[in-house]
Amino acid sequence: MITATGLRWILTALFALPTLYALLLAATPGRTIANRVGHALHAAMGGLMVAMAWPWGMSLPADPQIVVFTAGALWFAIAALARSSETDSRTAGLVAALPHIVMMAAMAWMVAVMDGSAMASGAHGSAADMPGMDMSGPGAAGAMTLSRAGDQWTAGLLAVALAGLGLLWLSQAFDRGRITTPTVRGPASLTAALTGSEAAGPACHAAMAIGMAVMFVLLL
Repeated sequence: MITATGLRWILTALFALPTLYALLLAATPGRTIANRVGHALHAAMGGLMVAMAWPWGMSLPADPQIVVFTAGALWFAIAALARSSETDSRTAGLVAALPHIVMMAAMAWMVAVMDGSAMASGAHGSAADMPGMDMSGPGAAGAMTLSRAGDQWTAGLLAVALAGLGLLWLSQAFDRGRITTPTVRGPASLTAALTGSEAAGPACHAAMAIGMAVMFVLLL
């Protein structure tokens, strides 16, 4: 949970935009089942990150989240192998899917390390009841921090990895955004422009990855 009001709203917006974009893509006609599942997983990840920024998010059960995002990481790996067996090498396919696998696995790890009791702490307990968790001091941006050295190192490495992925996606978004697009009018035209934009995808991935990196930093 984020205690700093300004940061809470910034992260909410940062996660909400890619969540809505992923839902839009998942609902767009003409996409394959694999494509829809991938976008739905990203939407679920963004929705949970929004929840984590608010007190009510602390009451969500941990086990279903761990199952969903662990399955999500496996899904992206299996889907990459299935696609690459028909086109490119399996190694290249896994490398291309690795950022999405990392994000899903990072989500599962974050929920698992906070533990079910930690997720419910807003209503049922305190940091003293959470193995490996401490309450942050007054004025801290986050409500809880990790106390175990191993967890802190893992969170730090994930923060660096996610920040790096976010910057990489951001650079891709800027490069693709240089392509001039026609002016659009009306909701239908705007939806078509968003779903067909070369820059929107990496921009949303960048927002999600950078926001997640901030959340991991707050756990240190």
